[in-house]
Amino acid sequence: MKIAAGAYWDKGNRKLNQDSITFQQVITTRGRAAIAAVSDGIGGLDEGETASGFIMERLVENFYGQVIPLLGRGKGKKALKKSLLRCFCDMNRELSAYAKGRDIALGATISMLLFWKGRYLIFHLGDSRIYLIRRGKVRLLTKDHAAGGKAVTKCMGSFAFQYPDIYGGRVWGRSGFLLCTDGFYRNMEGRFFQALAPEDVESGEQIERRLKEIGTAVKRKGESDNLSAVYAIAGGICR
Repeated sequence: MKIAAGAYWDKGNRKLNQDSITFQQVITTRGRAAIAAVSDGIGGLDEGETASGFIMERLVENFYGQVIPLLGRGKGKKALKKSLLRCFCDMNRELSAYAKGRDIALGATISMLLFWKGRYLIFHLGDSRIYLIRRGKVRLLTKDHAAGGKAVTKCMGSFAFQYPDIYGGRVWGRSGFLLCTDGFYRNMEGRFFQALAPEDVESGEQIERRLKEIGTAVKRKGESDNLSAVYAIAGGICR
């Protein structure tokens, strides 16, 4: 399964960018594996950039230290899910300890997507989103954890551990997966999704140009929040 990806990260009109993103891809002896993720520090709490950055660091560490070795031993969804759940639990505990030591409260959303062997696995907390774009259709794969479309009700942070939404499936044909924070998607229109049609994009450079064009258009519509996105196009199942 071939994967092309690009990213966009902009602080908007804010003093700090409290979003963090990552995309990592490895070719193993058993095929290609990749992880994409976005995280948005929770507004109204402390050190959102610390929370989201920590989450990205730990996800990348887990990808290389746990996920890749598991795949190398031929392990499947059950083992990967267990490893990621342990990682999420550890992240929450460490964030809680960090916050307690400084007498603060902090948190961040997390929307993560793992690719391997023509499959994908999603772990999700908060109101960042993951969309699937395929054959002219757009489908939201995640559910916002937000009260009244505003206050985030589930996140990773200095609170009791909250079990993430977990989704999985196969990558059929040429499919695009857009991971983005609320600042990026809030003012998106249908034509913006059309610009990301996977059949019209061939490289990471093209992806980044189009994400930047969308971000610029969204800011012109009045968006002032941090804007972040990762877009990955997967080529289908290897047979």
